[in-house]
Amino acid sequence: MPDISSFGEQSFLISIIYFLLLLPQWITWGIIAPLNLWKKRTLPSAKTVPVSIIIAAKNEEKNLTKLLNSLIRQDYPDSFEIIVINDRSTDETSLIIDQFVSKYDMIKKVDITVTDKSWSPKKYALSLGLKKAQYPNYLFIDADCWVESNQWIATMAPYFNQYEILIGIGLYKKIDKSWVSNITQFETFHTAIQYSSYSNIGINYMAVGRNFGYTKNIFDNANGYQKHKNVLSGDDDLLVNQMSNSSNTVTIIHNNALTYSLPEKDWKAWFRQKTRHVSASYHYKFSNKLLLGTLSASHISVYFIYLLMIPLDMANLLQLSVLLLIRTLLMIVCFKRFTAMVGEKIKWWHIPILDLMLIAYQILIGVSSVISKRKTWI
Repeated sequence: MPDISSFGEQSFLISIIYFLLLLPQWITWGIIAPLNLWKKRTLPSAKTVPVSIIIAAKNEEKNLTKLLNSLIRQDYPDSFEIIVINDRSTDETSLIIDQFVSKYDMIKKVDITVTDKSWSPKKYALSLGLKKAQYPNYLFIDADCWVESNQWIATMAPYFNQYEILIGIGLYKKIDKSWVSNITQFETFHTAIQYSSYSNIGINYMAVGRNFGYTKNIFDNANGYQKHKNVLSGDDDLLVNQMSNSSNTVTIIHNNALTYSLPEKDWKAWFRQKTRHVSASYHYKFSNKLLLGTLSASHISVYFIYLLMIPLDMANLLQLSVLLLIRTLLMIVCFKRFTAMVGEKIKWWHIPILDLMLIAYQILIGVSSVISKRKTWI
């Protein structure tokens, strides 16, 4: 006869191991994220500051008009300027910028015809744009984005009175009946909840360049992009890793402080985009790499072990199912709260499906980013 006590001990041990693997997920979705998402948010001082908005544009004729129109209609009582860097564009980008410059004094143009080969092209473009900035408070937005609220600057800029690094939320517009759009939106929500929640407890590891800000003082003290100028991406993340601390950085979640862009149209383009984004994380400081590595390993392993146990130990599957269900319910609650805060919607039953899809792509992206050596920016 089989040893029932031995079987029970084995089942208990598996449950304990599974619980420990799930623990980082439970802490994130059950403690750290709720502390961030349900906290009472106080608005900063109403005192305004002058702002320079920096945009690097390469072959953005299809997007730039929409972005600039959304910026010139900003209702902001203080001074602001819009600096657009035309980075070697071969389409009508330069002409579009010239047309706006001729109409609006606040818009300034910087032309780049040749890039320093020792630099990441985008960082080189941004560095030249920053040299032209008149004001010491910088806001960044990508050329393929736009803002829908005319209060974007008015919501973001007052935080410069208290903080030197502002981390915003950049969302992707959902395209109906597109699973590429669904996974893009899900991954964006997942990432934003995670980085904003850890920022709330003083751990800052990333930002999104499509909605980001910092002061001239921060940039000068970092010696600009010099420390990572040859790294293709990371004009946002790597500066945060280098200069951010618990007192000089804030993550802003507010309906009026959002930026938007369109998702990629197909899986190949999305995969290429995410591979480029992930490449910067290999240059994070060690503590941040350890945190993200732990969260990623926990995320992947709990599903992998669960699926592995289905044919091997059906008797223990119920216990593991309960543990995984608790984690999934916590995540669903946090997702629903976050999407309500930013005026978006997501079907609750999509969340576990998209979570599994995200894990598959995380594995593929991780492998691809190790072997990929991309040398251009988009």
